[in-house]
Amino acid sequence: MGDVTEEEMIQIANNFLLASPPGEFMEVVTDVRGLLPDDSLINDTAPITFREYNTVQMLQVYNGEVDVLVSKHGEVSDTEYLDPRSGQVFSFDHIRQEVTGSRPISGELDGQVEPYRSAIDQAFEKYAREFYANGTSAVYSSKKGSDFVVTMCISSSKFNPNNFWNGRWRSVWTATFKPNGQVSLNGTLRINVHYYEDGNVQLNTEAERSASVAGGNPQATADNIVKAIRKEEANYQQNIDNSYATMGDTTFKALRRVLPITRMKVNWEKIRTSRMGGIR
Repeated sequence: MGDVTEEEMIQIANNFLLASPPGEFMEVVTDVRGLLPDDSLINDTAPITFREYNTVQMLQVYNGEVDVLVSKHGEVSDTEYLDPRSGQVFSFDHIRQEVTGSRPISGELDGQVEPYRSAIDQAFEKYAREFYANGTSAVYSSKKGSDFVVTMCISSSKFNPNNFWNGRWRSVWTATFKPNGQVSLNGTLRINVHYYEDGNVQLNTEAERSASVAGGNPQATADNIVKAIRKEEANYQQNIDNSYATMGDTTFKALRRVLPITRMKVNWEKIRTSRMGGIR
């Protein structure tokens, strides 16, 4: 590969892997190995790269009969992740992308924040099930000084390789507040879609959103937070719909020539008449 060093090849290969579209990671791994002069080059970095991809993409996996998220926000160790809803910490094999075991939560959740986290989790799960048919949600908590911090995650994937498309929605919201105080809400919304029938088209979009809502007791705080999230995510999706609705008259139109290379309009009537006159 010319003057490219082995370290550079490994970095390039890992960048390809981390940019894999949703649902296509293992296919990209196979293709990248085929491009390398020695496919074992990425073996040493595979555990780190696989873990980075799995956690950033917030993979939805089964822990028994329960859907859980592999997320940095719930990471206990390199291979252990919180599932606060079921009260478990599950072990995850990043190479095989599967749950390998679980244990009860033991000290990973803050007792003071838990009433708020639990109430928010119930309201947030109901919202996610209503609006994300293929979605999985998780709610984590911690303390930062005297502030309560609750992090809410949704990952919703739909894979249709038979029709050459895959996609994933991810949203992460962080609520920071003191008990009965105002809630500062900050979110990151991401959409990744890949369509690859006779081509290669990808949508990769990211948006930051923020809001401030009233706090109160755990239930009131949960209701206000989820109401704000519902509004912001609905607006984001509507904005994307509007962009595609007008794209045909703006972006796509700008990609085409207004006139042929001759800089003259085609006289289709003359061509039609000539063709008809040639028919005997």
